[in-house]
Amino acid sequence: MSSERNDYLSIFFVGSLITSAVGGILLLALDFGGWNGSNYYLGVYIYGGLDAWNSIYSIPIIISGFLLLFCTFICIQALRFPDKISSNKYLNYAFYASFIVLILSILEGLIFGISLEIEDAWWWFDSGFYGGVIGGLLTAILLYIAIKNQDPNFKPFSKVLKK
Repeated sequence: MSSERNDYLSIFFVGSLITSAVGGILLLALDFGGWNGSNYYLGVYIYGGLDAWNSIYSIPIIISGFLLLFCTFICIQALRFPDKISSNKYLNYAFYASFIVLILSILEGLIFGISLEIEDAWWWFDSGFYGGVIGGLLTAILLYIAIKNQDPNFKPFSKVLKK
């Protein structure tokens, strides 16, 4: 029965490993968003993008990318040593990290969109934004299912919600 349970849980760990790795790579390697403020009639051509390595605004992107890579590392450890992960301490950290990535990506997207809407420029979200939001969300869901199957008493954010 224990072997069947580990095989069942490994499905969720593999899923969260894939989503966190792809999301982290998309955040760190590709653009978060772009804009085009060109004016054809005036002959002004202004365009650009926001990625993890070009400005002070990219600090949340870098943090999010490394948090998703941390989740990837924890999932690899859970797959390699399923008996040693039974304490759930690091799995809880990975769950909260993926939730933080989701929140940071949404906040960074809001700041990016609002600031460029004020500037009256054409803007769009790019693959880094979607990697952060979708990667953070799917990793959080899959880790929640895996942790809940290991520990039925797991209640995320229970200390925060009591206050």
